[in-house]
Amino acid sequence: MDKSETKMISKGDIYLIVVILFLVISALLWRYFTADEGAKAVVTIDGTVKEELKLVQDAEVKIVTAEGYNIIKVQDGKAYVAEADCRDHICVSHQPISVEGETIVCLPHKLVVEVKE
Repeated sequence: MDKSETKMISKGDIYLIVVILFLVISALLWRYFTADEGAKAVVTIDGTVKEELKLVQDAEVKIVTAEGYNIIKVQDGKAYVAEADCRDHICVSHQPISVEGETIVCLPHKLVVEVKE
């Protein structure tokens, strides 16, 4: 058996591993430094975006439509409907949302609050 045949890892393999590690670390650093400030609560009325509230910052906004009003609050990284003048108040009784994809819907006012990244 030749000495070169017994080697498991060649110099080319090492170079390939180093290049792959460099690319992975570069991609992670790029993602870290270019990422936005995190999740936000996007408030839409009948499909039109009315407000975007960052979950990292406490806020309160009153959305008024022809059908009525909703008060949306962001507190402690969670969004919720604090008050509404709809009949059923399902949106008000909904638990606060904070994870991407979660929604609160007020059908009478055609309002949707959705968490997006």
